[in-house]
Amino acid sequence: MIPLKLERDSMKAQWINCVFRLDMVVSSESLSEHVGFARVFIDLVNENDNRPIFSSPLYNISLPEDTPPGTSLIQIIATDGDFGAFGVVRYYFSDDPDQFTLDSVTGWVMLQSRLDFELMRRFTLTVLARDGGGEETTGRLRINVLDVNDNPPVFQKDAYMGLLRENEQGPQQVARVRATDEDSPPNNLLTYTITYASSFRSYFSISIVEGYAVIMVNRPLDYEMVLEGVIHLTLMAKDGGNPALNSTVPITVEVFDENDNPPEFSQPAYIVIIPENIVAGATVLYVNATDKDASREFGQASLIYALQGSSQFRLNTRSGEITTTALLDREVKSEYILIVRAVDGGVGPLQKTGIATVNVTILDINDNAPMWRDEPYLANVVEMSPINTDVITVLAVDPDYGDNGTVVYSISPPNPFYTINSTTGKIRTSGAVLDRESSNPHNAQLMRTIVISATDRGTPPLQSSVSTTVFVNLLDLNDNDPAFLNLPFVAEVPEGLPIGTSVFRVQVEDPDEKDNGAVTLVLEMGMPRLDFTLNTSSGVLTSTVALDRERIGQYYLRILAYDAGKYPRTSTSTLTITVMDVNDETPTFFPPVYNVSLLESVPRDHMLVQLNCSDNDAGLNAELSYFITGGNQDGKFSVGFRNGIVRTVVGLDREFQASYTLVIEAIDNGPAGGRRTGTATVYMKVLDVNDNRPIFLQNSYETSVLETVPQGTSILQSNSPQARFASQMAQGSW
Repeated sequence: MIPLKLERDSMKAQWINCVFRLDMVVSSESLSEHVGFARVFIDLVNENDNRPIFSSPLYNISLPEDTPPGTSLIQIIATDGDFGAFGVVRYYFSDDPDQFTLDSVTGWVMLQSRLDFELMRRFTLTVLARDGGGEETTGRLRINVLDVNDNPPVFQKDAYMGLLRENEQGPQQVARVRATDEDSPPNNLLTYTITYASSFRSYFSISIVEGYAVIMVNRPLDYEMVLEGVIHLTLMAKDGGNPALNSTVPITVEVFDENDNPPEFSQPAYIVIIPENIVAGATVLYVNATDKDASREFGQASLIYALQGSSQFRLNTRSGEITTTALLDREVKSEYILIVRAVDGGVGPLQKTGIATVNVTILDINDNAPMWRDEPYLANVVEMSPINTDVITVLAVDPDYGDNGTVVYSISPPNPFYTINSTTGKIRTSGAVLDRESSNPHNAQLMRTIVISATDRGTPPLQSSVSTTVFVNLLDLNDNDPAFLNLPFVAEVPEGLPIGTSVFRVQVEDPDEKDNGAVTLVLEMGMPRLDFTLNTSSGVLTSTVALDRERIGQYYLRILAYDAGKYPRTSTSTLTITVMDVNDETPTFFPPVYNVSLLESVPRDHMLVQLNCSDNDAGLNAELSYFITGGNQDGKFSVGFRNGIVRTVVGLDREFQASYTLVIEAIDNGPAGGRRTGTATVYMKVLDVNDNRPIFLQNSYETSVLETVPQGTSILQSNSPQARFASQMAQGSW
């Protein structure tokens, strides 16, 4: 009998039908060939002895809160080692969550309803894995909800109110505003911006204090510039999301009026003409004052009028109506000057008052002609005065009243330079150019005399018996620049003139008078200025140094002319001074001594040296000619007349002459009698070339020598030059 130990779990991969076939050998005899075989079939019965095992003990996922419902989130996977129904795993939640579903077959977790990070930021779910035999295993699923910027900022109030007085110095706090955002950082980080202001947008700023947006006004406000005294702002709070969400809130800033404007009458002076037979209580005039303060407390509605000056008139304190209180008599009084006051609603020192005058003239019959007052008329007018410049006011008096005594002024004959107010007699400039320096005699006369006629408005009108003349003294205006006369400024001056020599005279004029025409001449600063001085009044330019063309050949002097007016006028010009050359420079060789070595075999016209000589003069004074003035007695050398090149004229023989010393002069081409000469020395050494054979002076030589003569004793001397030279070379004496 063979014992069997079968493990179904380890074998099921090979035998799925749980049927095993075993070939077994059973022998009952000792002989090997007596063997019997039997086939045994074993059916293994499955037992639920394994629990489901999750692929992870904790499933952890994160998803944004705006993930749409129906989205598959994660698949739960568990395995069971059992076979058949015992190995089939189903999935369940231990508690059915409202937001999620779990497919029991596939293990997929799906989102069932919308998430809200602000309500729940994390879900921890228990997952059950159950096999076909009822065995369960517990797992955990953690779902992290990620914030999405889905909440706009929310202000604590629907609207804010701020209060501010006009003219209050900034910075002033207007309102404290705060908004909140339920999202998490950075989505809930808020910034504030003023997106709209009905007026004075640039006056407002925002600062963050303890989480509040503090609205500040940085400059004083003018209540009268604020419509209805209210400024409407819109404040926007924007979060840090991407894209960002924002909310706005209205802020109403109420500005309180200050009594900072006095009442102002429609005109500072009123002129009223009434007949002397006017009845008592008749209306003479309505005065009207306005107050720019916009509030009812200090503005137009608060004004009260008051009158002083004569008991013959009274004033309605509210309407501004001026009426007579009794019959008027022109022969007793023909004119009344009334003072009208308008007082606003301020209290104590804050109360403001406006003042106007009322000139009441009583009419009479036209029985008097106008008569001139204050003659003669003398007026000072600055030339070039603009249009409507006041000149003088003439006055003709007519004791009549109304039109009979109303004088009309006119310029007769017409004067193009002046106009006159026909009622007030005020003469003003017409805008035509008043030029005191005018060369037109007719215009000059009209500028200085104005003839005025006066006529009343009576019926018939009466004219003054004579005209009056206004004599105008035209005051000088510094309206002319100094003018240079002898332009262009060009001067040629020879160099070497003595110091203090007059070089040039600048001529200038200014048609203005007195200080306005007093011209001063100066040289503008600059290095060349040190070589000259300019007489500030005469304009004479003199040298302060001996001019040297080789130092500066041309000067450009900026000359400034300015008058002595209160606001000086200036002119500038350039004086060009050319310094003419004088033959004051000597030709100079560089170097002054030349050393030249050359072979005696050089050909004729061989270039030995290029002399370098310069003359700092200009033109002919700097034009040089070269001559050999010494050391060339036999004419073996020449020098270029213009180029200074020294050349050989004939062949050289060192055996005849071994060295030469040439003296060469460079002469400029200045004027006769003033030419200058430079000298250079050229030392030349002629080098030997082996161009001669040895020559004996005798055909034969004889001598006697003792046999005892010591070795090295001289026994004979040849007389040939070559032999002597060789001997000297051997002895080292050459």
